[in-house]
Amino acid sequence: MGKTNFWNDAAKYGAAVGLLLAVSTVVENSIVLSGRLGLYVLLTVEWIAAVVLHYYLLHRYTRQRAMQRAEAEGFSFGEAYGFIVAMSAFGGIISGAVQYIYVYGIIGYGRYVERTADALYAVMARNGNVSPSMENLLSQTVAQMHQSPEPSVFSAVGGGMLTSVLFGLVFGLFIASTVARPAKPFGGPEGNV
Repeated sequence: MGKTNFWNDAAKYGAAVGLLLAVSTVVENSIVLSGRLGLYVLLTVEWIAAVVLHYYLLHRYTRQRAMQRAEAEGFSFGEAYGFIVAMSAFGGIISGAVQYIYVYGIIGYGRYVERTADALYAVMARNGNVSPSMENLLSQTVAQMHQSPEPSVFSAVGGGMLTSVLFGLVFGLFIASTVARPAKPFGGPEGNV
């Protein structure tokens, strides 16, 4: 196969990773904002599924990138690791942008803060953990959130990118070590006759 552009592949595959992370973010926020304790169990299942799929996509796309390289060239650990980090950065940008649009554009930041507080209060009330001091703490927290300036689009996108890149940095070590292959300038075992 002919060589393809590193950044084009990283952006293309990163978009798929970002789409997964964006859907995961919206689902997680919806579950948290619902205030339904039964759905919180699904939150754990969803989170585990998102981590497994995230790892799978990074591994799959890095392996595809490695297969584009000729056997004589090989595919080094550094190339694999760099590709994973680049994919993760592109995916994080998409995830952060969707998070920003969902919280600020669709729900609205003020409503988001209120719904989060209502959900926390509902969960605590169902468990019988609402004391006057807890209620006071919750109202103070909500007041602080309302008084603080709304996070900017850059902080939302940067946060999504940071999270995704950290995931790529940690799990990329394992992926890059399994996908990397040494260069074989003289071909396979038959070439060493």
